[in-house]
Amino acid sequence: MPVQLTPDLFADALRGAQEIYAPGAAGHSLLFERWLRQSPEATAGCRFFGVHLPGFNRFDLAALHAQARFAGPFVSADWQASWRAGRFEHRPQGYYRCARWLTEDARFDLALLQLAPPDRDGRCSLGVACDFTPAAWPRARRVLVHFNPRMPRTGGPFVPVSAIEAAIEEDMPLLEALAMPEDAALDAVAAQVSALVPDGATLQLGLGRLQASVLGALGERRGLRLHAGMVSDGLLALAAAGALDDGDDAVLAGVALGSAALYASPALMRVCFAPVTHTHDPRVLASLPRLHAINSALSVDLFGQVNGERLGQRQASGAGGLPDFLQAAVRARDGRGIIALPARTGRGEPRIVPVLPPGPVSLARGEVDTVVTEFGAVRLRDLDVDSRARALTAIAHPDDREALARAWHALRRDL
Repeated sequence: MPVQLTPDLFADALRGAQEIYAPGAAGHSLLFERWLRQSPEATAGCRFFGVHLPGFNRFDLAALHAQARFAGPFVSADWQASWRAGRFEHRPQGYYRCARWLTEDARFDLALLQLAPPDRDGRCSLGVACDFTPAAWPRARRVLVHFNPRMPRTGGPFVPVSAIEAAIEEDMPLLEALAMPEDAALDAVAAQVSALVPDGATLQLGLGRLQASVLGALGERRGLRLHAGMVSDGLLALAAAGALDDGDDAVLAGVALGSAALYASPALMRVCFAPVTHTHDPRVLASLPRLHAINSALSVDLFGQVNGERLGQRQASGAGGLPDFLQAAVRARDGRGIIALPARTGRGEPRIVPVLPPGPVSLARGEVDTVVTEFGAVRLRDLDVDSRARALTAIAHPDDREALARAWHALRRDL
C-alpha cells in the first residue's frame, strides 16, 4: 500500500526530481497546487510537463521559481510571463503525436496524479481526466497521488494502487470550467453549423463556448454520437433532448471539462473515457462513418489557411487535436471537417483576412474542408484558388467584403 503523503514528503520528492509529469484538464489537483505554492523553492531545477488547457488550467508552474520550467503543446495568456522569460517550452505537437511521444520516449522522475480512491480491486480511476495520463504515468519512476472523493469513478483507464508510492486522501473541488457569457454571433454560427449535421452523425467538437452553442442547437437531431477529446456541459442539453444514440458506446471522450453539475450528472456515466492514443488514433478515426469534426479558429485567410493559435504575431494557444480530427473527417465516409468562427472579433476586427501573417499555420489550405460563419457555410475542398477566395469573401462580414475582394485582386497578380 502507498505510504501516507505529507507536504514535507511531497517537497522532498520535488527536490530529487528533474522531469515531472503534472496532468492538466480536471486531472490537475488543487491540493498539490497548494503544496507547490507553499514550497516554491523545492521546484528549482524541475521541468514540468503537462497538457494544460488555455483558459482552464491557469496555474503557471514555471512561475514557482526562476529555475523551474514547464513544457507543453499550448501557450496561454496566463503563462505569458514565463513564456517571455524563457521558462516555458512550447512544443508544437498535435495531440496524437504528443501521446505517442509520452508512450515511447518520455521519461519522468515523478508523476503527480489526482485519482478517485481505489475500489475493492485496488483500481484507482482516472475519472474525468483520461487523456494523456495513461501514457505518462508508466514512464515515471515514482507516482504520488491525491485521492479525491469528488473525482467520479468512471469505467475508463485506472492506475493500480500497487504502482503508487505515496498518497493522501482529501476532499477537494475539481477544476471547473467557468460559465461563458452569451454570444449572439457565436450562436448564429452554431445555427449555421447545425444545418450541416445529419441524424446519425458522429461529432467531435473542440474547446470553448462553440461546443455548448452547437450542441444546444442540435436538440432536434436523433441518433447522434460523440467521439471527442473532451465533453462539456453541452452534453447535458444533448442528453436531455434525446438526441443521443441509445448505444452504451454513444459517447467517447478523453476528458470532461465543465461544472460540478456535469461531474455529478448521470449523463457523465454514459461517457466511455479513453486515452488520446485511442480517441485521436488515425486508424480509429478512419473507421467512424459520418464523422463531423467541428472546431473554432481565430482567423482564416482567402487561401483557406487556418490560424487557431496566434493573435497577430503572438503565440496564444496550440493546435491541440485540431489536425488529427479535421484530417480524419475529410477522409471519413460522409464526413465533414468544419472550421467555425464569427466573421468579426468582439472588437470588430475581421476574422476572414486576405492572408495570414508570416509564421506557422494550424491547418494548411489543402487540409481545410468547410468554413462557417454566421453569414453562411462554404465547402473549399474541391475549389480552385479563385473560387475559394470568392466563397470565403461571401461569408465574411458584409462591411469587409469589398476590401477582401480588392485584396484578393492584388494578391492574385503576384501568384
